[in-house]
Amino acid sequence: MSACSYCWSYYMGAMMLSRQTSDPSRRKALIREAYTWLHRYFEAEDSEVARTSV
Repeated sequence: MSACSYCWSYYMGAMMLSRQTSDPSRRKALIREAYTWLHRYFEAEDSEVARTSV
């Protein structure tokens, strides 16, 4: 589950930074980055579930 935690923490960090920035283009880039990390989180979680259920 360490990969899941890693991805989740990067997702949360990017979302936190997006709320703090005032530049709209930077905010959009950070939100896009956050959702990339969220997607990686779900992929890592699916892999972990598949690995442990076998």
